[in-house]
Amino acid sequence: MPTSDVARLAGPVAALIGVLTLAYFFWPRAVKNLLDKTRKSVQVLEVVQVSHDTKKIRLSTGNKHTRLGLPIGKHICLYAPNPQKSLDTGKWNGKDDPECKDAEIKRNYTPTPRDQPGFVEIVTKIYRPGTVKMPDGREIKWEDGGKMSLHLDSLKVGDWIDINGPIGHIEYLGKSMFKMPGQTRDSKQVGMMAGGTGITPMLQVVAAALQAPGDTTKFSLIYANKTEDDILCRDLLDEFSQRSNGRFKVYYTLDFAPAGWPHLKGFITADMIKQCLPPPAENPLVFMCGPPPMVEFACKKNLEALGYQKNSYHSF
Repeated sequence: MPTSDVARLAGPVAALIGVLTLAYFFWPRAVKNLLDKTRKSVQVLEVVQVSHDTKKIRLSTGNKHTRLGLPIGKHICLYAPNPQKSLDTGKWNGKDDPECKDAEIKRNYTPTPRDQPGFVEIVTKIYRPGTVKMPDGREIKWEDGGKMSLHLDSLKVGDWIDINGPIGHIEYLGKSMFKMPGQTRDSKQVGMMAGGTGITPMLQVVAAALQAPGDTTKFSLIYANKTEDDILCRDLLDEFSQRSNGRFKVYYTLDFAPAGWPHLKGFITADMIKQCLPPPAENPLVFMCGPPPMVEFACKKNLEALGYQKNSYHSF
């Protein structure tokens, strides 16, 4: 081919290559889900101190074309090495440790509502050694703290952690339909009780319902914390309530309320449930998530005493 012809073709060919290169990088690609019920390692992208004992940890999903892919109401499992003290002594927090022969531990967490490509965020309380007041009024001294939360507290940007999922027995299918063990149920009235980081599955469900066209489900939430500073995602909760047209009501209660606190005070009681949640006569579903003593003593016992059917309340 003559040199002049080659020169004439060089420009168009280079332009075509440029267009194809740009198309490769910018052409829309299908978003994939990370979760497929197999264990995977993910990297820590960011760690944010939310409060004195709470952190938000952002984990990578691998790339900007992959989202977590968690069904609404489900959660993920995190893995960590079992602390050496448990392995050596068989004790943790002054008690016999049923995990003392396990090389690693695992705990379930519900991410924050955003399920977007590229990352997922976990909000977790850090249970350090010290004295803790429980929902039944008892004070418990934790010699060692919480195993998984202390591991999460140690994570830094660039570290890796293993996850698995989706896991869980409750799923919100949309438009008031909930799938639970042995039943799929339509409930237009939903009560919720959460403590601390137990707010995350509630947020996940409420966010999905409020954003879905045609969904008319109504939610009432009692959110319990020790102090005002412990309230997680308060801006988001208040925003949801304000723009829900009455479909989402949130009631805050504090163990140690400051002067002038305008909301509820103390542990969740039967009177609070009667005041804030849909009554048993309306046959609502009620969901609970928080520390086990809160769920057992403050939630389940009061619900039973008030006449709620046992198949109407469930723990995440």
